[in-house]
Amino acid sequence: MSLLNLLSLDDDGIDCVTSVVRKWCEQHGVELDSQRGHEAMATAIQLVTAGEKSPEIVADALSRHLAAVQDTDLRTLN
Repeated sequence: MSLLNLLSLDDDGIDCVTSVVRKWCEQHGVELDSQRGHEAMATAIQLVTAGEKSPEIVADALSRHLAAVQDTDLRTLN
């Protein structure tokens, strides 16, 4: 999933993805142009492409998904 996938979204979808990801990155001290930032963008695009339009729901699902991925990554390292 890349930024090109944003082109398949309507204006509201693009606004939802970009605002949610920007806010998530700021809250978690993550650079948008980092691997974690790209994961956040890809996940948000998937959620909106699947039909979710509410920024609040996308933000919540994004946080839960990335927390689960991080937990899995940490368990793998241990």
